Amino acid sequence: MELLIFFLTALISFFGSIQPGAVNLAVIQTTLYRNLPAGLLVAVGGCLPEIVYATLALEGLLFVQNNEVFFRIIDILVVPVFIGIGISYFYQKKTGIVQKKLGRNTLKASFLKGLSLGIINPQLLPFWFFSSLYVNKYFALNHFAAKSAFALGAMTGAFGILYLFAILVNRKQQQVQQLFEGYSINRLIGCFFIFLAVLQVFKIYW
Repeated sequence: MELLIFFLTALISFFGSIQPGAVNLAVIQTTLYRNLPAGLLVAVGGCLPEIVYATLALEGLLFVQNNEVFFRIIDILVVPVFIGIGISYFYQKKTGIVQKKLGRNTLKASFLKGLSLGIINPQLLPFWFFSSLYVNKYFALNHFAAKSAFALGAMTGAFGILYLFAILVNRKQQQVQQLFEGYSINRLIGCFFIFLAVLQVFKIYW
């Protein structure tokens, strides 16, 4: 049963992560302007928070209600964080593709970049909460093995789509460059983060 939970959750995570998001764009950017290993480290860091939020979702609505103040603070803090990230990306200079051996510090920074973007994603908790309700219709998620399969499936599916993005960008660099020709991918990412910040403000006050 745990194997079925794992595969079902992985599929939900894979297809649920296809839409454009902060981590997706960061993987594309890092793979394009650094190299594949750096892009994959962003993917690894970006998918780890899926375990955290999937586990929190399994604790149910009661946990969220008991920690309403905490999540309210997180919702508010996400706004300046997204704006800061957006501005930093927006004013980065457009660079060509750099294929070079990366040092340990750069690889560590790539991992932390993905991890931080995944952690501040405000959509993960509600996504996994409703996903857990769906999976729980078919499989009981009330013991450790089932919960572990659910959380690992969430991480695996997210990494799968990010890995696919990194591989495709690495193999089709010229096509991806042409896709963004005349535009700065850094500015595109910056505008995306600022847009997320605006949406977050509407979520908080409306």
